[in-house]
Amino acid sequence: MSPIRSICVLLITAVAFLASESVAFAPVSSQISSHATSRATKPLMGLLDGEGERPSITRENEGEFFSTNTDKMSDEEKIPIALAGLAGISLPFIFGMVALYAAQG
Repeated sequence: MSPIRSICVLLITAVAFLASESVAFAPVSSQISSHATSRATKPLMGLLDGEGERPSITRENEGEFFSTNTDKMSDEEKIPIALAGLAGISLPFIFGMVALYAAQG
């Protein structure tokens, strides 16, 4: 069996398997309609933050209004976050270059 033919057979098998499994966890349409009309939900405006409504912004509290937890951290606490971001962006490209170099040899 040639390599191209074996790759095509493997690809067709994978597509057929994934296509058959894609509807395995889909709910029955009768269940969707009965649950959708049976109860009304309250919109979540705060996205589950558990806080009340924030006070409106003024010039005096502008810096505090837009501050995040990362702004309150020291530089020593921020370094691991920055290194993780750089590694997350750089490592896939490095692994790709290694794979391409290994494929040439």
